[in-house]
Amino acid sequence: MSSLLAKSCSSNTACDSDMVDVDITPVMNMFIILIPFLISMAVFTQVSILQFSLPPNTGSELDQSGGNPKLKLTVVVAPDYYALTYGERMLDSIPSIGGESGSERLKNQIGSLRPTLDIQDETIVAVKDNVSFQRMVEVMDVCRKAGFEKIGVSSATVNAVQGI
Repeated sequence: MSSLLAKSCSSNTACDSDMVDVDITPVMNMFIILIPFLISMAVFTQVSILQFSLPPNTGSELDQSGGNPKLKLTVVVAPDYYALTYGERMLDSIPSIGGESGSERLKNQIGSLRPTLDIQDETIVAVKDNVSFQRMVEVMDVCRKAGFEKIGVSSATVNAVQGI
């Protein structure tokens, strides 16, 4: 038997008797900590994403009679008021000086107007200059709570006739 051991050790490869056990416990401990961390970060990333749609100009949203896009409720967000418009018609203007009461009144008005609209699951939030991002997101949340599933975001013009 010793001649067999001597024969295998005399070759260029390592001896079988010198085999070392690999300890993988530290690697397993790292995976035990890393995998739940990565899964929790994926959930937090998904929660923080806001989904919204841009207003389409073609497709199923066209009016069959004239080929024009169907009208959607537009919520204009200005620094000192909210305006609800439908096409070129102004439906209501709500002052936003009252803070939370202005957004509550906005929610009530949107909820009462929604059943009268042709498209009841889409709205457009048009934001004027000098309006904070937080305020725009609050209006988007109000629209979502009122039942609108698809919310488009646009910039509001100062004068629609002149395009500025």
